[in-house]
Amino acid sequence: MDIVDQRLPLCAAAHQLAAAGTSLSTGGNLSVRVGDRVLVTPSGARLDAVQPDQLIVVDMDGAVIEETRYRPTSELRFHLDLYRSTSASAIAHAHPMASVAVSAITELLPPIHYDAAMVGGSVRVAPYAVFGSAELSEGVVAALFERTAALMRNHGSVAIGGNIETACEHLGVVEWLSEVYLKALSAGSPAVLSDEHLTEVVATAARRSYRPFPGHDR
Repeated sequence: MDIVDQRLPLCAAAHQLAAAGTSLSTGGNLSVRVGDRVLVTPSGARLDAVQPDQLIVVDMDGAVIEETRYRPTSELRFHLDLYRSTSASAIAHAHPMASVAVSAITELLPPIHYDAAMVGGSVRVAPYAVFGSAELSEGVVAALFERTAALMRNHGSVAIGGNIETACEHLGVVEWLSEVYLKALSAGSPAVLSDEHLTEVVATAARRSYRPFPGHDR
């Protein structure tokens, strides 16, 4: 697969995220990796309007490979650090309302529903740090250890996957879990599933070849 082949899917994913209302204005960025090349959305781009010719190809050191008048997203650092530290082939980051709200009130989004198994269980919250910083990148990498999604304190959410569609799906799971958690908190003290519960969910999904859970075709 050539990195150029990913231009249309990446734009389509960006437009779908924007249509879902996941970010305000220019918030959010996406990327895909093929070999030692990364295709990433440009700095200042609106997800609902980004076009294939605006996407930028960089190497794993962040150097721009193809001549362009656009600059890579200011969040390029954590994209590259995640590719170095995980087996991900795609990354999606956005600022969905419920995810931002939950990131501001807790250190951990607990598994309030068994769909949390889709992203590895409880969702960690990376400490706040200014966008584009090494500190933010370090926090995001740590929060995503053995997970496929994380929250970012007072900022948003980030997810990884084997392709950009799966990464965006994981963002959607975290946003839905965040909405459920906020509603449950407003009514009382929500019950939380245990690790044993989630392990049982994954094992049951495996027996039934249920696609969304880890270890299955995505």
